[in-house]
Order: sequence, then C-alpha cells, then structure tokens
Amino acid sequence: MAVRMDFGPLSPADLDAAAALVRQGFGIPRENFERSIALFGTDVLRGLRRDGQLVGCAAVWPMDQWFGGRPVPAHGVAAVAVDPAARGRGHGSALVRGVLEEARASGAALSVLYPATLALYARAGYGRGGVSFDWSAPPAALLDGPPPGDGTVMRAAPRDATPLAALRRRVLETGNGLVERNEGLWSFALCPDGEPSDLFLLNGPDGPEGYVAVGAPKRRSLVVADICLLSRRAAKLALGFLAGYRAQVDRLRWRGGPDDPLALLAPAPAAAGGVAVDAREEWLLRILDVERALSTRGYPAALTAELLLDVADPLFPANGGLFRLFVSGGRGGVQRVSGPVTLPPAGVLSLDVAALATLYSGHRGAALLRQVGLLEGGDDAVATASLVFAGPSPWMPDRF
Repeated sequence: MAVRMDFGPLSPADLDAAAALVRQGFGIPRENFERSIALFGTDVLRGLRRDGQLVGCAAVWPMDQWFGGRPVPAHGVAAVAVDPAARGRGHGSALVRGVLEEARASGAALSVLYPATLALYARAGYGRGGVSFDWSAPPAALLDGPPPGDGTVMRAAPRDATPLAALRRRVLETGNGLVERNEGLWSFALCPDGEPSDLFLLNGPDGPEGYVAVGAPKRRSLVVADICLLSRRAAKLALGFLAGYRAQVDRLRWRGGPDDPLALLAPAPAAAGGVAVDAREEWLLRILDVERALSTRGYPAALTAELLLDVADPLFPANGGLFRLFVSGGRGGVQRVSGPVTLPPAGVLSLDVAALATLYSGHRGAALLRQVGLLEGGDDAVATASLVFAGPSPWMPDRF
C-alpha cells in the first residue's frame, strides 16, 4: 500500500503535536515554543504528514538578507524537527525539500538557517554562508581611559524598534549576511530570555551613533543582548559604559562577527585576560534562484567584470546550467546562456549550488574553494570571482 506524504501549513489544532516535535528535537520547553508562535504567528509553521500523521515540522518566514550593500529576498528557517519514532525514513529530507520548494515558488532567492546537523542540509544544497561569534571579557578589560567628551550615553525605551532599525540599517549596508529584522526578530534581539533589556543610546553631537541593550546582571555575568556601533565615538562610549559594570559582574558576554568593534578596540588582549572568543558557529545558505540571487545582491562599486558560471543543482534543474554575470556600478546583470557559448576573457567557473552559496556570501574565496576541490576554473576566472564577490566577512548575530 502506497504511503501518502503531504507538506503544507499547520493549523492551530496542530500546535500540540508541533510543540512535542520541537521539544523532542531541541529540548525547547513549551513556554518558549508558545512565545515564538506569539511573536511570529502560526502561519510560519509548516508540517510533513505521513498518512495524515504529523511526522515533521519547521518554521519559515520571509526576510531580507543583505549582501554587497543591497537586500536579497530570503526565507529564514528554524525548528526543523522530525518525530524520533519516524527517523531514518527520509522524512527530514522531504520536509526540507518542501520548505525549499515553497520558498522558491514565493520568490525568495535565498534560504538561511543554523544547522543542527550538516549532512541533511548538505544533501539539500546548502553551503556554509557565514559565522556568528560569541565574545566575552571581564569588564575591566574594556576600560580604556575617559569617555569621549563630545558623547553621551542616554537611557531609552526599547518598545519602538523603528529608530534602532534606522541606525542598524547602516550596518546592513556596509556588511554582509545581516538580516533585516521583523517584529519577531527584534523581540528576540532585545528580549533574548523573554525579559526586556535595558536600552541605551550612544549619542554624538548630532544625535545617536549607536546603541547597546543589556540584560540584568545575573550570577556575576552580564549579557549584551544587542549592540550597534557606527563610529569610533560610539564604540568608545560602549567600552566605557560596559566597563562600568566591573564592580557588579565578572564577565560580559555578547554576540558579533569576526571583526567585532569591541574586540578590536579593547586595550587588553585575550592572552592577558582580555576579550576572548567563547564560540564560533557557522550558518548555512541555500541559493534558491540563481538568477535572482545574483542580480539582487550588490557588488564592488568600482568594478566592471564579466564571469561565466556553470552551476549544478540536482534539486532545482532551473538553477543548473550556464549563467553569464555582468558587474558594473555596484550592480549585477545575469543572463542564462544557451546554444553556442562565447567565453568571456576570464573563462568559466564550474561549481555546485552549495559551493556557489559559499562564494556568493563571501564566506570563502574562489581560490580556496578551488584548492579544496569545490569548484573548477582557470586562474583568470578565479581571480575575477575573487574581485566580484569581495567584501566584508559575512556574519549574523541573530539566532533562530
């Protein structure tokens, strides 16, 4: 008798079953699950049914992820869980495939997630996209003289994230990999444990140049829930502000990228008891639509280049084949190539869709990808790709 598999949205009546799957998959208690649903809504939930019984679930939502100074339409994915009693039957792969097919049909160019396992997502075409760092330091390690005389730290109400989003947008425009937060992601950032953080604006003569949100000190530790630093003045104000907790806590903890401003400016190195990396986590990226992904991201403004990409994507055949990428004035144009091919001066890069994701985000360069056998191409093509996808190391502090 044939087994019937169905993928689609979940209803409020499915919440108990989905909560049980998430608890069994990640140890997430029911109250945390319900908080997430209250923030994002039940319409983010998707499920896989086997003969009518829920055997897997996931949460998905649309958002923009920034690369090269421009937003790219993406889908965030979280809480991918399969019933322990039904594992080993391909349900995880079917669930992820359903998530990806739906996202591509909706117009998303990318899919991004933090993996609990690599093998499942590698089979689905995800590549390593970027990192998130957990940093920490004793407060005294951030003490670097008096604060700037032309700056102030001012308490603010965290209820309205609109002014914070305006500040943070400047970081999105100059970085790679950061996501544009919706209401749910802002709540996760400012209330990571469900309790509102205390928000402080870092002001210069002409207004805010950043902000820092901190939780209440607990067990001699202080968590920086969210931080945005747009100038040296703001960074120096943040250093002094956080160093002021040295009588209350032994350790400050915050999340950032590999080029963290606090770590860069802190006067004491890790070897001397200063800023240290506690954890490094990679997130994964999946190219859902090659043409849309390449044409919506930004590129180095001064670069004019042409690159031919030979892409393999077993899941989405429309993503496979030859694509000619033209870059000029910070933007990219893409043409699918069919029939006789006139090679550009740089030649061709051949790679699968997972390696393309890693190259696209700038997480790893074309030379290294060729060195480890994840792409093929001549020296000119590799050099051109290195210029086309050059930029800051991709990072993302948001967890979901």
